[in-house]
Amino acid sequence: MNMHSSVKTGLTVLFGGGLLILLLLVGSIAMPGLVGGDDTYIVTSGSMSPTIEPGDVIVTQDVSPDEIETGDVITFHDGSSADSGYVTHRVADIVEEDGERYFELQGDANDNPDEGLVPAEYAQGDLHWHIPYLGHLLLFARSSLGLLVLVIGPGLALVASGSWQLLRELGVVGTDPMPELEAAEEPPALEPADNGALEDKPNEQTTDPNADAANGQPSSTDTADTETENDQ
Repeated sequence: MNMHSSVKTGLTVLFGGGLLILLLLVGSIAMPGLVGGDDTYIVTSGSMSPTIEPGDVIVTQDVSPDEIETGDVITFHDGSSADSGYVTHRVADIVEEDGERYFELQGDANDNPDEGLVPAEYAQGDLHWHIPYLGHLLLFARSSLGLLVLVIGPGLALVASGSWQLLRELGVVGTDPMPELEAAEEPPALEPADNGALEDKPNEQTTDPNADAANGQPSSTDTADTETENDQ
């Protein structure tokens, strides 16, 4: 495996692993029940710093208001208006008035408790766990630029990579001419000497026994046979 293939394989594994982790994290946000939660929220203010920072994602778990205790971090819906959002603060105190239960809440970064008491029925759940920084990525993914960078861009890159690999396998692109050039530059092989050239040399003796017999002389083969017979 050459360096190009190793780098390509490493990038593919890195991209695939990162994409898998991202999908798991996003899946846990979209379906918090998979990780034991009921709801998810993106933190947009620093009132709970340093426990929870802006850009973190919190996962809450439904709980009965009667089970909430002082010191718990809960998320509640601010019902002061129809446009009110959700707030996550720590329970500083629990107040019972006229048979009703109220929470006094305070952010970890705030010096004083929140104004007013929060009715227990406004509580949406207590903090189960949180994921740092993931909210930044999710907010970015919702933007037009984020959609291009995180979804469309990688998708086009995968399609382009697969198409290029297919064209290479079909031989349409990626043909390397260097091996043919190197083969053409190899020196020609030496041809064997022509045996017929030996007949042009007058000093060379023939080894054809028929030639000796034609001249009236015994061949070397006949002489050897005679000597052998005489030894017997």
